[in-house]
Amino acid sequence: MDAKERENFWRTLCSLPGMDWKQEMDKLIAAIRYPKYLYRYRTVNVNNLEALRTNHLYFSSADHYDDPFDTFLNVDIEAIEKEYLSAFKTPESTKAVVCAVKDILNDMLTEEQKEQLTAESVIKMISDGWIDNFLRFTLSLRDVLQKNSWSACFSENGSNDVLWMKYADQHRGFALMYDLEKSENFRCGKQDKCKQCGVQQSGTPLYPVYYSDTPYDATHFAKFVMMHKIRELTGKEIPQQIYENLGTSAWEQERITLIKKKCHEYDQEWRMMTGQMKPPVMIEWIPSGVILGMKMGIAEENLVVSMARKAGIKNIYRSYIDAKNRLSVVLLT
Repeated sequence: MDAKERENFWRTLCSLPGMDWKQEMDKLIAAIRYPKYLYRYRTVNVNNLEALRTNHLYFSSADHYDDPFDTFLNVDIEAIEKEYLSAFKTPESTKAVVCAVKDILNDMLTEEQKEQLTAESVIKMISDGWIDNFLRFTLSLRDVLQKNSWSACFSENGSNDVLWMKYADQHRGFALMYDLEKSENFRCGKQDKCKQCGVQQSGTPLYPVYYSDTPYDATHFAKFVMMHKIRELTGKEIPQQIYENLGTSAWEQERITLIKKKCHEYDQEWRMMTGQMKPPVMIEWIPSGVILGMKMGIAEENLVVSMARKAGIKNIYRSYIDAKNRLSVVLLT
């Protein structure tokens, strides 16, 4: 997909209201132009060789990505500060908020907590720096989101010099080719063990990444992440009324995950996403080919080719510089 097609995909994603998932997913898929092949650049190491041999494709959580702004919860701190501080401008408004909180959280608060939760105590907490602590907690949610966001990254370009240097050990590694038109190579959901697989139940949708220097405003989604964190810390369910007041969080995870800064546009990246899981998170997908890096040593080449053969991969290619001084590939076997 070119830049305009990726922008059209992004605009479609941001326009989805989150009311009818199936209908909206169909609309989103219609905005995507899938390539025939996707590529995954790898270094030669024990883990990657074993994954190659077994046709395993592992997902990574966003906190392990090299870009700290990847899957970044861009929060408008000033907006949140104004929103919460505006509710405590006067003793009367503070009292109204306290009464509303008591009503909503009635079953979660002990009698002692209800007695302590007064307009005066809230005003004191604010004067003691409670708002600053609240905002720091909000910022910490970025780490929470990244640790719970799982995806597998690909490029639609198998001859990207920068990616060969960055992710394939400066052309000494290899690249896996995945044919999107060969559905039989995608083994997930086709085996008995898949019935109990969390990845299969969550799904593995594949999307292009959009590049822009204008970040996505995730302030609204931050409130949902905060509610989940509070539920996790307290062990209690958040009243449904709170979620209803927040509206919907549908498609927010995709919007946060599928946008990167424009300086990464050369990646031509695609992402396969899945739900929140406990590691290791992986699927089984047979590559249609393996591309050997043009600086790969003989020992590394023998290892990669051997593992590829055991995995049932027929096509082995080598990367090289062609007569027009472009990075290209040639079929070896």
